[in-house]
Amino acid sequence: MKCCSCKIGRIVEILDTPNNQYKFITIAMNPRDIYTYTRLVYSDTTLISDGECNEIRVEDLKIGDLVVAYHSNAMTMSIPPQTSAYIIEVR
Repeated sequence: MKCCSCKIGRIVEILDTPNNQYKFITIAMNPRDIYTYTRLVYSDTTLISDGECNEIRVEDLKIGDLVVAYHSNAMTMSIPPQTSAYIIEVR
């Protein structure tokens, strides 16, 4: 995909930012290996849906949920890398 990238993983952490404008949703392919983590930056433009394509709220996400995330190709070089989330689909 040229417009974005895709990652599959389980949610291991959900953090609020001080101004509540963004949330950091960390997913991992292997929760015991930090090198498989990706931190998704959620904003009000991020679409979240369930497996039946119904839009859900970010507050409905839970630790342990399996998600498919479509995100920006731009990513920080930190560990875990951070990237803007476009679509988060709960499986």
